[in-house]
Amino acid sequence: MALKPDVSALGASDSNDAVDRAVDDGGGGGVCGDDLSKGPVPADHTITHNNEQNDMLPLSLAPTHYDIHLQPDVRSGHIGGSVAVDLLVRAPTADIVLHTKTIVIDRVSVFVGGVEAASVDTDCVAYDDEMETATIRLPVTLTPEDAPVQLLIAFTGAVSEGMYGLYRSKYRDRSGQLAHMLVTQFQAKCARMAFPCWDEPAIKAEFTLTLTVPAHFEALSNMPVAHTAELGELKTVYFERSPRMSTYLLAIVAGELDYIEAESFSGAQGASGRRLPIPCRIYTPPADIEKVRFSLDTAVRVLEQLVDMFDYEYPLPKLDLVAVPELEAGGMENWGLVLFRTVRLFITAQTSLWIRQKAVYVIAHELSHQWFGNLVTMAWWDDLWLNEGFATWIGIHITDQLYPEWKRWDHFVIEDRQAALSADSLRSSHPIQVTIKGSADIDQVFDSITYYKGCSLIRMLSAHLGIDVFMAGVRTYLAAHAYSTATTRDLWRALEGASAIDVSSMMHSWTAHVGYPVITVDNSVDDCVLQLRQTRYLHSGKPSADEDRVVWWVPLGLATSESEAAHDILHTRTGSVEIPRGARWFKLNYDNAGLYRVCYSRTALQRLAVAIRQGELRTVDVVGILNDTMALVTSGYLRTSALLDMISSFKTVDGYVVWQILGYFLESLLLTWADKSAVIRDQISGLALSLFAPKAAALGWTHRANEDPLVARLRAISIPRAAWAGDTSVIDQACRLFNEFYLNPDDKPFQHDFTASVFEIAVRSGDETNYARVREMYEDSQRWHLSEDHRMAALGAMACTRSEKLMWQTLEYALSDRVLPQDINIVIGFMVSSHYRSKHVLWQWFCANYQRVVDRLGECSALLGHVVGTVIGEFADESMAAEIEQWFADKRTAAFDRTLPQSLEFIRVRAAWYHRDKDDVAK
Repeated sequence: MALKPDVSALGASDSNDAVDRAVDDGGGGGVCGDDLSKGPVPADHTITHNNEQNDMLPLSLAPTHYDIHLQPDVRSGHIGGSVAVDLLVRAPTADIVLHTKTIVIDRVSVFVGGVEAASVDTDCVAYDDEMETATIRLPVTLTPEDAPVQLLIAFTGAVSEGMYGLYRSKYRDRSGQLAHMLVTQFQAKCARMAFPCWDEPAIKAEFTLTLTVPAHFEALSNMPVAHTAELGELKTVYFERSPRMSTYLLAIVAGELDYIEAESFSGAQGASGRRLPIPCRIYTPPADIEKVRFSLDTAVRVLEQLVDMFDYEYPLPKLDLVAVPELEAGGMENWGLVLFRTVRLFITAQTSLWIRQKAVYVIAHELSHQWFGNLVTMAWWDDLWLNEGFATWIGIHITDQLYPEWKRWDHFVIEDRQAALSADSLRSSHPIQVTIKGSADIDQVFDSITYYKGCSLIRMLSAHLGIDVFMAGVRTYLAAHAYSTATTRDLWRALEGASAIDVSSMMHSWTAHVGYPVITVDNSVDDCVLQLRQTRYLHSGKPSADEDRVVWWVPLGLATSESEAAHDILHTRTGSVEIPRGARWFKLNYDNAGLYRVCYSRTALQRLAVAIRQGELRTVDVVGILNDTMALVTSGYLRTSALLDMISSFKTVDGYVVWQILGYFLESLLLTWADKSAVIRDQISGLALSLFAPKAAALGWTHRANEDPLVARLRAISIPRAAWAGDTSVIDQACRLFNEFYLNPDDKPFQHDFTASVFEIAVRSGDETNYARVREMYEDSQRWHLSEDHRMAALGAMACTRSEKLMWQTLEYALSDRVLPQDINIVIGFMVSSHYRSKHVLWQWFCANYQRVVDRLGECSALLGHVVGTVIGEFADESMAAEIEQWFADKRTAAFDRTLPQSLEFIRVRAAWYHRDKDDVAK
């Protein structure tokens, strides 16, 4: 699943990027035919877990096959259904305990050897709402000698009101009228809302699905349609039997849909040695099909690339991708039926470059799950990083292979890796392998630690082992655990076999413990010998002895002005390494492959600043220095002036990633100091203006023929940052272009990459007329030919107003039917950082409308946690932390009981930063 990241750090620097991060709130061979459903199956259907510790189901019964019939009524929301479950009895039991939620069991029968052994009265069904289970008490005891055993259940349920379970998504039908399609989102624990089942990832089974829907609907599931029976205004669609898979991967989509199709040569190898074709389709609501041709071509290329990487054919007979207007995550990897938000598949000539890049990544991420997650699944949610960390790494790796000119790993270093380092520097963080005790814990570990720290560790390990050795181990892992489950230890074992290196010992400290180290470098005694010391890095300052017990395995990657990178290892608390005599500078963590920070002396930083000015360091290494120095400044290892003194060194760097980080730092500095001093506020804005105004003027508003796409990206960053800093020439030009575009929708006077920036600047710097116009563009996007990402940009731009009255209007608008629940955080994310006063308005509104927000998003929705984190994430006062803490004291916080303490800790970190360095910055 594509991550829905916390957008509390959203900045104004790059409007396209801000839209994207808010959209992603943000953020799995076999052969065709009869043999597909069999697959390699462990003879004993072994399932191992600690069910007492983790609220898991008893192990006495294991389903091997579900035969499900569902008949959802799109209008009434009623679901009628039945399920026949073939069971393996592993221990004597008179109780059948399985998962249900919002389902009523109407009839139960148990057959043994084809003969009815028990018919259970509904009075013998006990529901546990907290555990989301039903216990069926049988009048007989089932034993391992009973075979075959089949459980038959008739049940009723309801279409979900949120974006989970089996729910309705709004779309426009062929006549242009508002209609609803049926969609499922079962990850992580919502299959139980559609039918009674054993809803745990390790309890895999085969599925045969039958679906009764309106006759004019297209019905899709994981497997191809076997046959269809027409029933007047309805039809019943019978799907082929699936291979063994987890319940959370079962999927349904039904509605008025169009599709385009291509073939991907990703199946089993034929007699000629060439792989057999797999039909690959993309389905969209009517009238949108021409928007997905780029995405279809990308899916075909990615699928073939994955088959080559894994040396394992695509395991199913077809692959469908579906553009869903309402989807909680950016994408969902259901086996053979992969769902995406429309903005992730609707890529047209009007789409900005960055959104196009993100689309390729998200498609690669979700399709990699068809193997890593679906074919081989983590045994329990405490190993979720195996799915999501690896899919993140693969997604970026394949994007980088298909489009090397995009330098996708550079962006990972400034965004995703930084998000992981930031979150993991908190005392309230969690290890990658995190204990999951109950259902409420599961959704909250779909976070930056799981995705981006997981990806960073895989990147670090693959760099150390070498990509060829690493992938050899991955292939062994997939082959050994196909159609089954695995743990972190299983992956390490496969990599150890490929590399002859003790990977488990190397990686244990990284996966089992919270946090990461900062390497402090001292060369004051001898310029040729670097004394190194590793300690746990905390955003709030240096750790206590009790917090600093872990010693990490750290690849140093030491480069100097006189030598290439040397790959020494620090695996003790302290160590030393020699550098060539006469070296003018040195840098640890070459290529930023290691997951740690480096604390240099001020003298060493000054030497690195000279090297940066003279162009001696690669962009990715400049990024590492800048990111680390920013973090060390906020945590008190260095004074803020140490970074401010370096800033002029970065003016000579052209890499857009460096300028993006500079923008983030200045914005963070402004948001932390702005409430305290108007003088400092003006000085920070002046510094930003001195950096970005010349850059924006030099780059201009026009892309040049055959221009490097990253230059276009730099232009798209520099122009809105210059406006944010008060560059009147940029502001006037943006407002003029906005007015021209509004009056002449068919003649856009600026290039597509500037759309979000022009909207944002026009609203922030203009009057109520510009606000009303951008709202009109959002509501009637077809008139202005806006792509989906630019429609979202119009929504975000409304939140950039400096009028408190319009801020309140925008927030009310966000809760209206005009804005989908999944898009509310776009409004909040833009508003919280658009102006230093807006976060206060947002907090007042949130407190006054909290129950409405909960009702709109759902009390258990992951989106609620992201909204909470965004609303409170930019404060920098201890008094505000105390106020927020007190306000939430009597609220139910199960959906965000990780997010809340993390956000409060960030507030206190910023408050401490201000009090520690207020005089230093004032100088």
